[in-house]
Amino acid sequence: MRHHRTSVPTKPGIRHLRAFVASVALVAVLPLTGLAQVPAELQGTWVPVKANCDSPSSILLTPDRLTLLNGSDREPIGGIEMAGPGYFAHDYSGILQVLITEFDGQQPVTMTFNVGEKKGVAQVDIAPPMTGGNSQMAAYNARINQLSLAKRFPLDKVPLRKCPGVAPAK
Repeated sequence: MRHHRTSVPTKPGIRHLRAFVASVALVAVLPLTGLAQVPAELQGTWVPVKANCDSPSSILLTPDRLTLLNGSDREPIGGIEMAGPGYFAHDYSGILQVLITEFDGQQPVTMTFNVGEKKGVAQVDIAPPMTGGNSQMAAYNARINQLSLAKRFPLDKVPLRKCPGVAPAK
């Protein structure tokens, strides 16, 4: 059998191997790009573990947005991506889930679910300004400093729980 573009003979098994490798490469990339939507079971209001559900400091998750709340201060952040299995080490088999905001930008907030392998416990990591002198670092710091999330929302690295209730409408 000959390859259709060259005169190099190929065996049927090699053709199938090439197709398999190409499909595995595609599947390996897809988990890194995520779902672009928050799964329904994670949508809703998240508050500090020791707080009541009417806490002034909370996070509201909708299908396409994470909104930080502190009293009347609100900061909605979109560009949501749910990290897939490719985010973790190849041998990881736990229950962690990771949400990344502004995936194509500066990623100011990352929210991890089932922290410590404990179902229902979440945590946000608010990106801090970084030191460095290149243009990418300058753009990152400009966005992070403009948002000033750590100063406005006392939720960085605080254990969170989801309040019972109906998930927000799409």
